Amino acid sequence: MISYRSPEALVRKYNTRDPFALAWYLDIPVHMLHHPESDLPGLTCLVSSRPSIFINESYFLNIQKEDPSYTDETMEDDILQVGAHELGHAVLHRDELRRAPIKEYEIFNVRSRLEMDANKFAAGIRIDADRMIELFNSDLTLLQVASDMRVNINLLIYKLDEFRKLGYQLPYIPKSNFMGRIHGTGSSEWN
Repeated sequence: MISYRSPEALVRKYNTRDPFALAWYLDIPVHMLHHPESDLPGLTCLVSSRPSIFINESYFLNIQKEDPSYTDETMEDDILQVGAHELGHAVLHRDELRRAPIKEYEIFNVRSRLEMDANKFAAGIRIDADRMIELFNSDLTLLQVASDMRVNINLLIYKLDEFRKLGYQLPYIPKSNFMGRIHGTGSSEWN
C-alpha cells in the first residue's frame, strides 16, 4: 500500500514529479488564480472538507515585470515548486487545515514545523535523488546542480540535509539564511 505522506512513493506510483498531476491523482483540486494585489504565491485550505491548492499566477508575473531575467521557464519552475510545497501541506497537514488555511510559502521558515515539512515534501517531489548524486559526483557546485535540476537551491539544501542524515557524504550545506530570498533557478540572484 502506498503512503501518500511519502513524496517519493507518490512519484514512483504515478511516474511523475509534476505536483499538479499528483494533486489530480490524489483528487486535490488546484486553482490557478490572478490576484495582483496579493503577495502570496500559494495557499492551501479546505473547501467543502477537501484540501484545495490555490496558486496566484499574478505573484510570478509581478516578479517577471520587475526582473527582466526572470524567464517564462523560471516562472514555470517556481510555480511547480510552490505547487509541490502546497501539495505537501494538503497531504501532510489536514488536521492543521481544519483550523486555518496554510498560506505561507517560505523556504527558509525554519521556525515553523509545517513549512519545514512542506519544503521537505516538495524536495522529495521535485528532486530525483539518483540524478542529484550523479551531478554532485561530477564535481558540480551547489548552484550548478540546482540549475541543472531546475530547482531552487533551497529545496536542494533540504534534500542534501536529508541525505546527510542517511550517511551520504555530499557537499557542504551553508546555513539556511546564507542567501536570503531566492526566486528561482533563473532569477538575477543566481548570477
